[in-house]
Amino acid sequence: MHTHYRPLRLNVGFLLSQSAGYGRQFDFRESKLSLGSDLQVEEFSGSMQLTRTPQGIVAKGDFFAQNPAECARCLKPFAAPIAIHLEDLFVYPPQNATDPLLAIGEDAHLNLEPLLREYVLINQPTRPLCRPDCKGLCPVCGNDLNESECFHPEEEPAGLVVEGIPTAAEPVKQKQSAASEKSAASKAHAPAKAAGAKSVSSAKEKTAKKKTAIKAPRKKAPGGKKTSAAGKSAGGGKKKPSTKK
Repeated sequence: MHTHYRPLRLNVGFLLSQSAGYGRQFDFRESKLSLGSDLQVEEFSGSMQLTRTPQGIVAKGDFFAQNPAECARCLKPFAAPIAIHLEDLFVYPPQNATDPLLAIGEDAHLNLEPLLREYVLINQPTRPLCRPDCKGLCPVCGNDLNESECFHPEEEPAGLVVEGIPTAAEPVKQKQSAASEKSAASKAHAPAKAAGAKSVSSAKEKTAKKKTAIKAPRKKAPGGKKTSAAGKSAGGGKKKPSTKK
């Protein structure tokens, strides 16, 4: 009967029968390794030390693998490296475990697949790069800049003129020209406004002078009496005698 090869499912019954402190080292090297139906890594390798404790078995080790990915800059497939450090307590009997991923089954088998799968998913880069200095693709022609350089202008027109149809850049130019015309017109009207303001201020000054002249007090004649137009005319001639009988 054919059985599926599962190198991460270890029979640790011999460790559970030992006293606390007993340990054993396990080495791994697989060209391809499945961590579930939808995740497969390549060039998996590492070593792990298993030590018996009163609560179960402590697993401590380092693993390395490559995960097929696509570069976020040049869009080429590549093998993204993954490094995993594992140090966990696997509880036995399993009913004492609070996490099912950290439990040893009743059949005395320790299954590392679910736990390593979680580590691989967590350690996957959100923006994988085939190399740190990847130049990516040319934004104009799509050429891979890692293989050859581009010598065309850095930017091309946003649109093409076809039978009098304006390009996408022309509306922007029209807006800019309209804004410049508006600015020039405002500058041309500026002197006229200034002249108008000057005439208004001069008219206000004249009105203020007139008000000052009207309100000015009249001079007093010698002796403390006020002089008036009637007094001046009376002083110039003789007073007529009264005609009353």
